[in-house]
Parts: sequence; C-alpha cells; structure tokens
Amino acid sequence: MKKLIGLIALISLLALSACAPTVPAEELPALKVGMDLRYPPFETVDGTGKPVGISVDIAKELGTFLKREVEIVDISFGNLITELNLREIDVIIASMTINDARREVIDFSEPYVFFPQVAIANTAFLQENNYTTIEQVLAHDQVVFAGQKGTIFLSLPVSLAANPGPVIETDNVALAMTEVSTGTAQATVLSLLAAATNAKAFPDTTTLLLDPLSINPIGMGVRKGETELLNSLNAFIAQMEAGGVNGRLRNKYNPTIIDEFGLSAGFDLFLGND
Repeated sequence: MKKLIGLIALISLLALSACAPTVPAEELPALKVGMDLRYPPFETVDGTGKPVGISVDIAKELGTFLKREVEIVDISFGNLITELNLREIDVIIASMTINDARREVIDFSEPYVFFPQVAIANTAFLQENNYTTIEQVLAHDQVVFAGQKGTIFLSLPVSLAANPGPVIETDNVALAMTEVSTGTAQATVLSLLAAATNAKAFPDTTTLLLDPLSINPIGMGVRKGETELLNSLNAFIAQMEAGGVNGRLRNKYNPTIIDEFGLSAGFDLFLGND
C-alpha cells in the first residue's frame, strides 16, 4: 500500500510539473553578464563609469534577442570563471579565448569574433638588437615577457619563444606595460586594438609589432551542462550577420577602428575576414 501511495504521489507531482506555466523570457531575472571593464574598446567604461564597448553592445544585443534584461557585472578577468561557477553571473562575454583548459571547467559557445594577438616591445631593446619583427623578438635568447597572470597574453609568447627567460606576471595590463616601458621586460602581448591603445600611452619607450602571433577564437562561456542557455547563445551568434548585429557594430565602431588604428578592414577584421 505504501508503494502504491508513493507511486500515486509521484504521478501527481509529474502531472503538476507538466501543467506548470512556462515563465515568459521577458519575466526572467536579468541575465548577468560578466566581463572585465579594463580592456577598451571591447570592454571599458565611459566618463561616468557606465559600461561601454563592443562586448557591452553584443551583450545588449543578446538581451534583445533573448527578450531579457542584461546586467553587466565587472569582474577581474582571472576571476570570471570562478564567479560563473559560483553562480554570481550567468554568462561570460569578455573577449575570452576558447581553449582546452577552459573547456574542462566551462562550456563555450561557437566563436563570435576572432582576435589577432600582437606584441608591444621595448623600443630601446629593439634598437639595440636591430630587431623589427616579432619573430626576431621570439628568437632572442632569454627574452622576458610581461603579462597579466592567467591569460593567453602571457602563455602564448612564452610557448612560442625559442628560449624564454623568466616571465613577469602582473595583476593587469597597465602593470605589464609599465614593465615593458621601463625595460624590465622586453615585450608583452595583447589583442590588436588593446595593444594599439596601450602602445599609444608609451610612444617614446614602446613599439607596436603588427604581425600577429595567433588569431584566436573568442566565445561566450556558461556553466557546464547549461544546454538551454548555450543553445540560445549559439542561435544568437548564428544570426549576428543576417540579423544586423554585425552591421550595427560596423557602423558604430568602424570609424574608430579605421581612423584611430589604421585598420582598413574595420570590424570585419574580428569576424575572421581578411
């Protein structure tokens, strides 16, 4: 009899669950999007502290696509995955490279942009050695790279260097740039636009080397097993071109990308196009 009562209770519970109304997307809580707002022009703040940039606009476009409000949560890059898995945020949209190590702890969407990684070198170091290319820097014996700890900006050049010296890990890009500017480190690596922006802050002591070390796929990150959200992200990414998202990003950011950085391909450069 107890088994029969338990079975009836289970059937009743399943029936009630099946009849429960689905919450409309617009009534769901705000989608919390994590990013590190220290990387213009993709993730930054304006003069009032308001989040702005390409990634911020993509997050807002995603919210429109999902019919959900979006809340931008500013988190240091090295803590984004931890905060995601602690459920402090729902998704990472932070210029995060898709790689196997990260795939072990989070799930990635399909790539939505691609980032050329380029080097900024100490100008005196280049002149003393008569170097003009990143290949020459990488071949230099015991070359010292500075970079933000836990990022590809440090691991990538070290993996490519012929015989790297000790690395200098920093808490942020600004500190890495200071190490290069003073000559404590010979070079650092950043994504193209971030590199161009930071090199301008040290025009007399650093030189931007434009040949890319790699072109990396950038994805959105979610917690393991959150298939429904991941499918929604991929559906959004699949229509970014046809749905006009990329067109709006081109119109808004091409003047800056082309005029300020001299990159004639504009935003298309980050879509994997030549």
